[in-house]
Amino acid sequence: MNTLTKRLWKCISYCFPFRKKKPNDNAVEEIEIKQESLEKQPIEANSERETSYEVNSERETTIEANSERETSYEVNSERETTIEANSEIETSYEVNSERETTVEANSEIETSNEVNSERETTVEAKRKRETTTKAHRKRKAANKSKSTRKTAKKPNVSPERDKLYCDECVSRQKRCFEDQVKTSIVKKKVFWTDFKRSNDFERGLLSRGWVKKIAPTFNAGPKKTVFRDPTYGHKIISRYDIQPNLILTRQRIELHLLKEDQITNHFCRVHATSKSGLCKVLRQWCLSCDANPHTFFPRCYMFSKINEKQAFIDDFTMTAACGILKWVLRTNGKSLQDEVIPSRKEKEEKTAICMSDAKINNHGPARIVPEDIIVTALVACQFHLYDLTHEDEDDIICAGIVDRKHFISDYYQVMHHGAHIQNSDKYVDYCHQLLCKLRRVNPQLDIDGEKNIWISKPRNLSRGRGIRCRNDLKDICSLGREWVVEKYIERPLLVYGTKFDLRQHFLITDWYPLTIWFYKHSFLRFSSQPFTLESLDTATHVCNYAIQKKLKNAPNRHPNLPEENMWHSDEFKEYLCTIGKEQVWDSIIIPGMKKALIHTMKATRENVKYRKNSFDLFGSDFLFGENFQPWLLEIQYKPGITKDTSVMWKIVPPMVEDMLRVVIDYKDDPNCNVGGFELIYKQANYTGNGILSKEKTFRDLKITTISDP
Repeated sequence: MNTLTKRLWKCISYCFPFRKKKPNDNAVEEIEIKQESLEKQPIEANSERETSYEVNSERETTIEANSERETSYEVNSERETTIEANSEIETSYEVNSERETTVEANSEIETSNEVNSERETTVEAKRKRETTTKAHRKRKAANKSKSTRKTAKKPNVSPERDKLYCDECVSRQKRCFEDQVKTSIVKKKVFWTDFKRSNDFERGLLSRGWVKKIAPTFNAGPKKTVFRDPTYGHKIISRYDIQPNLILTRQRIELHLLKEDQITNHFCRVHATSKSGLCKVLRQWCLSCDANPHTFFPRCYMFSKINEKQAFIDDFTMTAACGILKWVLRTNGKSLQDEVIPSRKEKEEKTAICMSDAKINNHGPARIVPEDIIVTALVACQFHLYDLTHEDEDDIICAGIVDRKHFISDYYQVMHHGAHIQNSDKYVDYCHQLLCKLRRVNPQLDIDGEKNIWISKPRNLSRGRGIRCRNDLKDICSLGREWVVEKYIERPLLVYGTKFDLRQHFLITDWYPLTIWFYKHSFLRFSSQPFTLESLDTATHVCNYAIQKKLKNAPNRHPNLPEENMWHSDEFKEYLCTIGKEQVWDSIIIPGMKKALIHTMKATRENVKYRKNSFDLFGSDFLFGENFQPWLLEIQYKPGITKDTSVMWKIVPPMVEDMLRVVIDYKDDPNCNVGGFELIYKQANYTGNGILSKEKTFRDLKITTISDP
């Protein structure tokens, strides 16, 4: 036994005092042999573990491999601590289960040289493991960043579509959209629009297989043309010039830039859509036909013409004279109302009383106007009746010249300041007889009232801007050339004591032959203030929604009136049922509106610049008299169809869909469903080449209506 062995034995006996017998030489030799075999085993095991660790780190090691490595880290740390304490030996008590069994059974020992070599091997393995761990972490971070970038490239789609999203789906959708664009171009189903709120139009067209051209102008070239998938957002840039087959715009289009097969919602020179143009075309048209526009359009004057202002002054004086006669009848208990108009009791029950019938407010002490004003009014009315009927001069009650200035001054005293006319009861019969004669020839006598109120409108403004009610002749005559003056309806139909008007849409798809489509649904617009003629405030008398939406509703309004000041036509029909007048909708209101629109469009047809494949939507405003007769106020070209209220949400989307049915579907299938639109007029005698026969003029052209109003 050499010296080194003895020294090792002393250390072992110190660590394991329970061993009393000293080993013999043979036993030491056996231990040394076993020791050599055990020394090889940990080295081979460590090499195998290092190899497996490197492989597993590349394949993203499993949880079991990680636990084994953690155990090896603990063993190595304990071995290093033992080596530092003893500086010569190191036990392998907790290396692994095999080593523990060997140490307990045979009291294994290790030489310092072998321990040092084992320590060096362990340090090298630890360094390799640290290196592989760092590389693994780098690869893991790189993979994570790649996955983040891939996720960021996904389009912003709904959660339902996101779970189905993959590269293959994206490529398939792109191919499908490219095929759809090619098919739509071949079938001529490309549209362009500049509407800011055209979702209803786009939804209807896309459902029909159309694609939208996205470009700043409808005729933009390939560099500025894009097609985008509305579902997934894929974009296709056009490589050649593609012209849309349908153009929807609110701007004016030069017709010479369009091809013959391109459809557009645009007409040129529709004069009836302006305030002065409507007055002009109806006045000219009445000279060439038997229809009388005064039966559906209040008389109107354009101050842009020199003779128009003088005609207005004469009309103002005539209306004041009729007002004096009506005042005489009302003051003395007489009336000209017929059975169609509700009785006073019905008016009071339904809160539909016209304020011109109410007692005049007390304006303070008023003087007595002499009875000469009644005589002057009778003379003026008799002259007017003669002009209308061409009766003989012998039938005139009195002769004389009307002193307009003095007469208007006395008229203001009676109507504006509450003055009383002396001995008015003596002229009741004369006034009644003359008014009855005037009523037969003057269809607007019942809407005039007594206050002689006129409404002034700027010629080039819309949405109710600048509109005012006036009843002073000097004030009205001070207006400039850019104004239009129209007779105000002083006896309107009221709903719960509040004034309203009705917006009726209609569609024109051709001018030669003239083709008019009437939409069956409409909406009412209410004033925010109760109706009265004592105040000429715009909030009371102008019902445009653009004005009323900025005002607060009066606290004394009827609770049944809508808070948003708008009714659907179905709600109005229900109201008519509550007052026992349900039959007037189909017998008076609808036929009257159709008649007014047909006559107006026939009157403006001569001025329209004709083009095939054009259409457009129009909005007409109607006011109703106490006898439910509709009066046309204005016609709007390209009316606003924004969904600002619940009523508009109910009307606009179906109307847009029905309009596409008329414009697109009806062209291919005349028997298709056109929804709420009704064909109310189509010109019968037409040559078919876009030009009227030379032998026929507009005056003698025979025209038939499909639905006679």
